[in-house]
Amino acid sequence: MNRFAQEALFDRLAAAGRLNLELMSPLAAAIADFHTAAERRADRGGKAGMSWVIEGNAAGFAEDGRACLDPAGCVRLSDAARAELDRRGALLDARRDAGFVRQCHGDLHLRNIVFLDSRPTVFDGVEFKDEISCTDVLYDLAFLLMDLWRRRVPRHANAVWNRYLAETGDLEGVSLLPLFLSCRAAVRAKTSATAARLENDAHRRRESEELAREHLTMAESLLHPPGACLVAIGGVSGSGKSTLALGLAPFVGAVPGGVVLRSDEIRKRLCGASWLTRLGPEGYSSQVSGRVYETVTECAGLVVRGGHSAIVDAVYARSTDRQAIASVAADASTPFVGLWLEAPESTLIARTEQRRNDVSDADADVIRMQRAQPSGTIGWHRLDASSPADVVLQSATAYLRDYWRAPPKNP
Repeated sequence: MNRFAQEALFDRLAAAGRLNLELMSPLAAAIADFHTAAERRADRGGKAGMSWVIEGNAAGFAEDGRACLDPAGCVRLSDAARAELDRRGALLDARRDAGFVRQCHGDLHLRNIVFLDSRPTVFDGVEFKDEISCTDVLYDLAFLLMDLWRRRVPRHANAVWNRYLAETGDLEGVSLLPLFLSCRAAVRAKTSATAARLENDAHRRRESEELAREHLTMAESLLHPPGACLVAIGGVSGSGKSTLALGLAPFVGAVPGGVVLRSDEIRKRLCGASWLTRLGPEGYSSQVSGRVYETVTECAGLVVRGGHSAIVDAVYARSTDRQAIASVAADASTPFVGLWLEAPESTLIARTEQRRNDVSDADADVIRMQRAQPSGTIGWHRLDASSPADVVLQSATAYLRDYWRAPPKNP
């Protein structure tokens, strides 16, 4: 057994501002693979499993939190968590019965992840108590998402969230995330309060007490997320739709931000191909493309009805497809914004030629074909996509900010 360098722990890297955003995608993929292969445990989890967590937190607050936690805040949090559990109990039980409760890690936060052998490696899973490790897979993931968000690296949290969902397709569980994230923050509040009570060193005791209070405040706020919205980003390939979607996502909607639905990824999944496998003409037939847009619409509906924001990235050259995605928001009584990216053909072709290891198969011929298609009247907000990506992001963010203040009567 070899000891690894403590500086390679992800909590150390995050504290030093050196946690590489590019590591989040392979980390999420590794967690998704682990969850997929994990043993199913229908004897655990469900509503009863989450009740055990909530009541354990409440008992811990009462026993160990008296010296540092606001009693009224503890009661408020526990009552709110119980109410949310009652609202989500049927879904929790349905997911348990469907196999989403598995033998998970149980303690999936940054201190239990290390950069080892040139890749993120998860270690030190809970093996001593099934009540902790045998949970819904999204509750397992929620510890990492909560930890990243608390450390004020929202792009990292959102990157993990979106890659995990892209790998698993587990969109039906997104409505549970506020409860899962809150319970994870509450667990950390409880354990920090316990550590403070047992700590003899005054400085370390104060640090633990402050950590407990911070997590308690976070746990309560997570149970009251902002409303969902649906943002669709259209435009010819190479216009920067995916870059803009990923740039907006961390700052849209509930923690950890919007769910990005990329048509290129959905096309590959429907065709049974890996992301980097180049599809032939059959993968871009009108029949397959129709299925892609139907699936995008269905997925967006699942997300926004679950209370989370969705950002859809697709060409949207056809007016019928644009109308369909806008109808999803209308049916869910959710605000909708359509963004249309435009750039000269030469810019679009140059960008696609520079792509490496990208899920998109678009090339110069595809771009010319897309530009030749009749698109009808496009009523979405137009953005100059020939500008640098950060400028486009700033423009889109400013428009969204103004839109939320005073949405148009006919968006």
